[in-house]
Amino acid sequence: MTALHYYLIDPTKNITALADTPISPESRPALAARIMNEEPSCEQVGFVDFSGKTPRLDMAGGEFCGNAAMSAAALYCANCGIPAGGTRRVTLDVSGADKPVEVAVAEQNGAFACTVAMPAPERISKETLFLGNRQLSLPVVYCPGIAHIMVTEDELTTAEAESALKGWCAALATQALGVMFLDRDALTLRPLVYVPAADTLCWESSCASGTCAAGAYLADRAERDVALTLSEPGGTLRVQTGPQSESLLSGRVAILKERTVNY
Repeated sequence: MTALHYYLIDPTKNITALADTPISPESRPALAARIMNEEPSCEQVGFVDFSGKTPRLDMAGGEFCGNAAMSAAALYCANCGIPAGGTRRVTLDVSGADKPVEVAVAEQNGAFACTVAMPAPERISKETLFLGNRQLSLPVVYCPGIAHIMVTEDELTTAEAESALKGWCAALATQALGVMFLDRDALTLRPLVYVPAADTLCWESSCASGTCAAGAYLADRAERDVALTLSEPGGTLRVQTGPQSESLLSGRVAILKERTVNY
């Protein structure tokens, strides 16, 4: 029997477990499911390796996740040293991203204010998707490692999104897929995310890549750069972005606890 050590971390209530025990890629999905069974509040699982020159984060499903990237950077600073009130810039290799990701970390009373440079969208396009006999034309923001569909409450119900998302992910051939319920007037976002490799379908308390995708979508519609704060079930995330540019995403991260489970 082997011990698996992990930390439970809160980036805007998108509760994330980061395991630092070396695990083979093929074993990650099953161990992620084990952690999520142990931690009912956990919405996603990643695996970190801080032993090399550049810290690395691999999500259980191989997707890209901005909240997990901020969590990994905060954990790296907490483990490697950051003074009270101090700042540090961390460069991470992250699954789903084709180049290193930079995170600025500031210690604030035991928690961490983080800003991550998120990759630019690959493209934004209208896609034809089917819901039973209905044919929908919906905007999709394709990001490295994940894509997000932008919808309103009038276009789709939550039950319809839950039933359709797995099939839509297969139809679009994406590594992971989100449905982002976006209210452009109230600036609210409700994220539903499916990751096939981990077989997880989750209403997330916040979604970093979905927030950036929403920002890029709104910037594309406005044909200009935008800076906005989106209210999500777990709190707020702030994004600065353009239609086809890198995004700067800011949020708050707290390290909740660390645990060990046997497998």
